[in-house]
Amino acid sequence: MLSWLDVVLSMLSFGFGFSANQGGTCLVAVADELVRRRPPKTLIGLVAASAAAGLIAVPLAWAAVIDGLSITAASIHVPLMVGAVAFGIGALVNDTCLLGSLARLGDGEMRLLALPFGLAAGMLLIDHARLASVATWPSPLSTPSLLGAVCLLSFLIVLTLASIKLTATEPPLPRGRWPLVLSMLILGATGGALFALSPTWTLAHLLQHSLLAGDMRTGIVALPAVAASVVGAFAASMWQGNMRLQTPSTRDLFRTFGGGLLMGVGIALIPGGNDGLILSAIPALSPAGFAAVLTMIATILLGLIGRRRLTRGGRIDPHRT
Repeated sequence: MLSWLDVVLSMLSFGFGFSANQGGTCLVAVADELVRRRPPKTLIGLVAASAAAGLIAVPLAWAAVIDGLSITAASIHVPLMVGAVAFGIGALVNDTCLLGSLARLGDGEMRLLALPFGLAAGMLLIDHARLASVATWPSPLSTPSLLGAVCLLSFLIVLTLASIKLTATEPPLPRGRWPLVLSMLILGATGGALFALSPTWTLAHLLQHSLLAGDMRTGIVALPAVAASVVGAFAASMWQGNMRLQTPSTRDLFRTFGGGLLMGVGIALIPGGNDGLILSAIPALSPAGFAAVLTMIATILLGLIGRRRLTRGGRIDPHRT
């Protein structure tokens, strides 16, 4: 029998997938804007989403909606940095990160069905590192405090400033397309609630814990949530009229699998993907979250610069950059 939490997680996941497709947010798109010296709208959007996630997750932790509900932080360590580099290279090979993959799968890019197989293979390669425990501690924002109140106010200020910036530079939008500020607000709010209520709801955790570690309890929670997020991405694409099933070539499938393998290595070493880092670790003021995301972006940025020089300005095609 479904519990109230299962229903809430599925609804939040649907909204998460819908907003991810609407916004087309991706770390590769962030780096692409930077290397081309364009206005960093995607980066500002991610900052807004992270702030919105904090505004939702922190009060949930304070209210202790669920017994044992907490937000945690982790320190910077060598495997984390190696994993962030591996994830960044994998995202570059795949042309998109985990968030971007969800968005583009909703548009019918069928090659991305090979991504979970690559992720699982990468996690298996780092099986011992995956199972090793990573030291975590309660975030300084996990309980009510003056620091927590100041941080919540800071999240609100950051979200407000980012929203003003995005709204001021928003071009005319096609029918059915949300403004970027709205999609990032909903992405952050739903993501913050999901990671606060059930940190193991993601595809990465579904593969890492259920399929590889045999923890079927995680799968019971994660599988419906992951499925709902994919359905949400498809629904958003159909709403906009962007759904176009794209039959992948063998080369596309191998590229996606290879990129997924490298991202799986990164997920196992960090542990976790860029979605959890942006929407959970950074709002929790985790040093590991900031270090990993910055390293990922720097890795992708260097890769794009190198590719651009080799191809004399050849363009990568992240989701609607």
